[in-house]
Amino acid sequence: MEWPLVVATFVLGIVLGYVIRTIFAKNHESNDKDEALEQTRLELSQHKQEVTDHFEDHYQQLAELTEQLNKVNKKWNEAANTLAPKNSVKPLATLTSDKAEHAKQQDQANELDSQDVIIVNPNN
Repeated sequence: MEWPLVVATFVLGIVLGYVIRTIFAKNHESNDKDEALEQTRLELSQHKQEVTDHFEDHYQQLAELTEQLNKVNKKWNEAANTLAPKNSVKPLATLTSDKAEHAKQQDQANELDSQDVIIVNPNN
């Protein structure tokens, strides 16, 4: 009578061992996923910061380039006004990085003479 009790205890031990191992494996797997998720979030945050820095650097470079180009255009316009007759000289544009300055340029463009304006007929 002892053998069936031993076999039943053995089978019960195997079943309980399997259930406990499965529970611990799920917890361990969940911990691994949490660590991987945290690592991915950290990498995403670093990438966002790198992209932000990249655009800041390029913005500064473009602002400097715009400033230098404006200086060259100003010198060109001054030389052209000095050396050429006034009616044949078309001044170079000044680049702006400010919306207010852009609006000012738009107003100046609207005040051009009719000979400087190209009229497009949408019917043709």
